[in-house]
Amino acid sequence: MLVIVVAAFFLYEAKYAVQSLKSQVAETSRQLETEKEALHVVAAEWAYLNRPQRLQQLADKYLSSSDVTVDRVADIESIPFPAKMQAALEPNAKYPMSNVNYPQ
Repeated sequence: MLVIVVAAFFLYEAKYAVQSLKSQVAETSRQLETEKEALHVVAAEWAYLNRPQRLQQLADKYLSSSDVTVDRVADIESIPFPAKMQAALEPNAKYPMSNVNYPQ
C-alpha cells in the first residue's frame, strides 16, 4: 500500500514537471517566433535603407567626391607619410605594414 502511495506521488510530480517543461517550451517557441519576425523587419528596413537610388542621393548630398582621373593617381612614394608610417613602409622594417590586420 505504501509503495502505491509513493509511486502515485512520484507520478503526480513527474506529470506536473512535464507540464511545466511543456509550457516553458511553448513560451520559448513564442519568443523565437517573435524574434524571427523582428529579424524579418530589420532585414526589410536594411534593404529599404540600402536602395541604390537612396544611397546615391545621400552620397551626392554629403560626399564631395569627384571622378578619379589619371592626374590624381600617384605612386605611394610621393605621398607624404609621417615618420612612423614611412619607417613601416620600408622593406626591412621591424613591423612592416603587410602584417597590419584591418577590421572588416
